[in-house]
Amino acid sequence: MDPLLDELKRDKAHEMVYVKVERPEAAERGCRISDLPLTPSVVKRLEGMGIREVYRFQEEAVRALSKGENVVICAPTGMGKTEAFLLPILNEAVSEPFQGPVALLVYPTKALARDQLKRIEVLTSTFYGVRAAVYDGDTPKEERRRIFEYPPSILITNPDMIHVSLLSSLKFRELLSKVKFVVLDDAHVYTGVFGSHVAYVVRRLKKYLPGEVRFVASSATIGNPAQLLRQLVGEEGRVVVERRGRRGEVIHVMLKPLSRSKFVECMHLLRKCLDNGIKTIIFADSHASVEYLGRLAAKCGLKVGVHRAGLRADEREAVEERFRGGELNAVIATPTLELGIDIGDVDCVILSNIPPTYTRYVQRTGRCGRRGGRAYVFTLLGNDPISSYYERYPEEFFKREYDPVVMDLENREVAKVHLLAMAAEGTLRLASLSPFELSVVRELERSGYLVRRGGRLRATKDGFRRLSRSRGLRGIGEVVKIIDERGKVVGFREMPAALRELHPGAIYLHAGRVYVVKEYKFPVVRVRGLPPDVDLVTSPLYYTSPTEFERRLSRDVLGLPVEYGGLKLTEVVYGYVVKEFGRGAPVKEETLKEPLKYAFHTKGVKLTLPVREEWGEWGNAAAVHAIEHAMIIGSETLVGASPSDLGGVSFPSGHIFIYDAYQGGSGLSRALLDRMEEVFKRAFRILRNCSCADGCPRCIYSPYCGNNNRVLSRRKALRLLEEVLRGEVREVKGEPEGKPLA
Repeated sequence: MDPLLDELKRDKAHEMVYVKVERPEAAERGCRISDLPLTPSVVKRLEGMGIREVYRFQEEAVRALSKGENVVICAPTGMGKTEAFLLPILNEAVSEPFQGPVALLVYPTKALARDQLKRIEVLTSTFYGVRAAVYDGDTPKEERRRIFEYPPSILITNPDMIHVSLLSSLKFRELLSKVKFVVLDDAHVYTGVFGSHVAYVVRRLKKYLPGEVRFVASSATIGNPAQLLRQLVGEEGRVVVERRGRRGEVIHVMLKPLSRSKFVECMHLLRKCLDNGIKTIIFADSHASVEYLGRLAAKCGLKVGVHRAGLRADEREAVEERFRGGELNAVIATPTLELGIDIGDVDCVILSNIPPTYTRYVQRTGRCGRRGGRAYVFTLLGNDPISSYYERYPEEFFKREYDPVVMDLENREVAKVHLLAMAAEGTLRLASLSPFELSVVRELERSGYLVRRGGRLRATKDGFRRLSRSRGLRGIGEVVKIIDERGKVVGFREMPAALRELHPGAIYLHAGRVYVVKEYKFPVVRVRGLPPDVDLVTSPLYYTSPTEFERRLSRDVLGLPVEYGGLKLTEVVYGYVVKEFGRGAPVKEETLKEPLKYAFHTKGVKLTLPVREEWGEWGNAAAVHAIEHAMIIGSETLVGASPSDLGGVSFPSGHIFIYDAYQGGSGLSRALLDRMEEVFKRAFRILRNCSCADGCPRCIYSPYCGNNNRVLSRRKALRLLEEVLRGEVREVKGEPEGKPLA
């Protein structure tokens, strides 16, 4: 009995595929504040603020931290994870006022750190001598001086700032001498390459910390909490979990547009919500989608704010403030609003597509219904394979567990940065290095970045120069600089993604502007501005060739040989397709005058399928290429991979490589190796349940296909997978043969 849903049900332009009602469920109550191991003065102050009782998970975390244990806290958004680690920190800070940082609180972004400062100050302001401060790239010079001269009890920062400060600031290193707690909040973000970087930053940080430090990791959504703490800080800890805690009723709706595009459907839903006084966030996964939706909202006469990376910090903060204060009742955002920034009371979340991972679904939908009352989540299904899969198995979507946080601690590119940093800081010792790290050190020595002096390693001048080019932790690899017709730097993009996105003729969106690439001359790309109403996009035509494979692990999967290891790939972009932005309809296809090439190392899975001689080279190529697509699509639903996190290449000989799309590796393909049987089964379901003639966008087409979804056969792929799943495995070929298909 819901007026909004009743109105939407009567609309024949869309179909309600599935509705799930999430009922309010209180978290388990714990003890009274006075029963916690806190000093009487802290208890008295907290009771004076009206805090007289804690949840059970908060009690367990406080007691564990008070006993000196490391802790991972997993609890729903808005349930008080911050208070769970802040109470023992306050207890220590009150006993040692004005003695410097008792705790280092690390948040993944500057915006989140500054937002959390407001929340933390509500508690710290009531305790004499206890102060919290933010130390990041935006901290004014005068405030930095104050932090160093009169250190706060709680220092709030981010991993990037720690990385830079350990390298360049003796005063920062000195601040760490009294730290007793290190908190890694929103720890689910520390995945892939970023997670590998952060693990090394923590390792470097520990060299300056006193002996007895307690580590805390905190998040609403971690699928492997104990393993994550072990990878991030190299230590074990107690896992504290609370899954209940939804304050209000939330109605989750899977909606499939029938006679409207997904973008128009978003506007239709938004208008209905605003007409009913429902405060709404629309999430989209790309800058281009957000900009397009913003323009569409303006045409529809809807007042919205746009929030995404690429905008200045003050522009994003202005949107947050207007939304929080009620001046705006709708915001269209990329995942910039996915983390725990307080944006006030939100009644509805509209997802323009199924989020890349279930964790991100929970994070985004956690933005609404935090203050009680009924809230809505609308997820729009499209004609893509993931939407088609969950249209048929919606219950499976809501039964998923939180995605595991994966990282590759043997990413050579990441290791190079931090081993060089340790050498520059004077803390790199040969005796403390693993065999993998010793091999990286030897490579750095051969490159002239490191030199040995006794048992120590020192960075050379070239080593320091290389470090100066590696200040960011969000990625790795070589970077392309983008310059407009006036010579102004528009932005930067990392390889190998830059090769596919910035080839001559490519349409590139940045900070609300549309550009076309006029010249690619690595490491500089020159672009020209286009009118803002240009509704075209480009997709590259390319192929990928594996030139080296170094096996590290292998296993038998359904009678087939499957291997995991290091991989060298050469990517070649030879053309591109121009498409309409909204519908994706092709406008024209162009061939580049000169193909662009780039070689890089990563890690991946190699498997070999049996092929049919009677199908010939192109028949087998179509079957194996389709299976490669279906396996990558299935992998996204199993290991928490975003659509662009994994790449693939297949051969008519039956060989398939599925690899980490990041240089050095992200850890996703390693996780894939352990679940390969499930990947085969899910790929089979994707192929079997489609009713198309022989391949379509609902089963095997991919927007990332380098061959523009040519040479694909769903029927042949299905026959091949049926044989594999029945155990009818014939002899497979030894080495890849034929033309590679991406």
